[in-house]
Amino acid sequence: MKLKKSVVIENFRDMIRKKTVSFEDMSLADEAEFAAFRALIPERFPHLAAAADYREIGGNGMLFHIKGQSDAKPSVLMAHYDVVPADQEGWTHDPFGAEISDGRIWGRGTLDTKGTLFSIVTSVDQALSEGWIPKNDLYLSFGGEEETHGETCGLIVETLRNENIRPAFVLDEGGAVIPEGVPGLKKKIAMVGIAEKGTANYMLTVRAKGGHAATPPKHTAVGQLARAAVRIENNPFPARLSDPVRKMFKELAHEVPPAERFAFSNIGLFEPGVKLLAPHLGPTFNAMVRSTAAVVIFEGRSAFNVLPDKAAMGVNVRILPGETKETALAHLKKIVADPEVDVLLIEGTDPTPVSDIDCPEWQLLREACSATWPDAAFGPYMLNGGTDSRFYSKISDHVYKFTPMEMTAKERGTVHGADESIAIENLLKCVRFYGRLIRML
Repeated sequence: MKLKKSVVIENFRDMIRKKTVSFEDMSLADEAEFAAFRALIPERFPHLAAAADYREIGGNGMLFHIKGQSDAKPSVLMAHYDVVPADQEGWTHDPFGAEISDGRIWGRGTLDTKGTLFSIVTSVDQALSEGWIPKNDLYLSFGGEEETHGETCGLIVETLRNENIRPAFVLDEGGAVIPEGVPGLKKKIAMVGIAEKGTANYMLTVRAKGGHAATPPKHTAVGQLARAAVRIENNPFPARLSDPVRKMFKELAHEVPPAERFAFSNIGLFEPGVKLLAPHLGPTFNAMVRSTAAVVIFEGRSAFNVLPDKAAMGVNVRILPGETKETALAHLKKIVADPEVDVLLIEGTDPTPVSDIDCPEWQLLREACSATWPDAAFGPYMLNGGTDSRFYSKISDHVYKFTPMEMTAKERGTVHGADESIAIENLLKCVRFYGRLIRML
């Protein structure tokens, strides 16, 4: 039975219309919208609902288990259905209207990641309707608190761990098929994350004697923090080619022109030059070769005529594999070099382990990508952001981070921004990708 394009589009639009906005304080979320989203799955995908053992975990986590011919090498396909708020200026379409215009469906979550979730359940439901039985047990793991780093996915993983489930393959959001990405590569590439940076938040605080702004000291508390901010920005973490980046260059060596091939194959010899050029190759590449620090919060007094007796500054650090949140703390203290500035780790996670690429699981992912995008190269990289899949690193050595969609830089810029949308043909190709992949697992 062939999927009807019109049905596929309408099912997806109904998912986008659900306002599943998550918050740090989930009591602020509209649980009715989350429940309505979950209810769409059995309503629109009856074959999946009939075949799978379904559990809700952690309030809004969804875990489907489809028994395969074997339970020896279970796989997990992941996505999240919560979205960030859509209150940014610049929307030209209703962010929850799922309007169709210019061959695209517009709305929050179309790319991040309801499009992925929809493609998974659509392809699985279609395959089940045709009598397909997975070779191995298949789990569909959907979280509802990814955007706020909630505990849903962690609870799902803990449930699987307690049941002695160790997935042989996990696929979550991450890289995409992009027209650019690696200097020297003159073709589009499917970028698959094999590790992700750690994320840590630090609060820098200065306490001082308050008073009247008419008689200020040489440096106010805010002034001291401003000096610390400048030092952090002017003294970035040292560049270094981590294991995921070295693997990226090695894997792509056969894809680049002959003039660059030797350098890609022997990237260690050229590491000094790469580190020197990194800041000039764009923020994405620069972030791949160093831990990054971003000053994101600045707080002082709200009155113009009062000296602040306390000022605080928040810094977000994305930590390169091989470093930890503690070593990042030490680096910040060293750079700030001011004993009156207190630097405190608020919360954080270390980088994930690096997933194996010398294995059958990596090869089947390559095959699924090559069949879907035959004109694209395929290679590993390190994800600069954070995903729910970090939890799965506790129970699997093959955790891959790839959003199976072709995305331009402009489209990627709409994720968490205004006018997020997906080309209908892109959505349909994503469905086809998962249709191929599930038959290989």
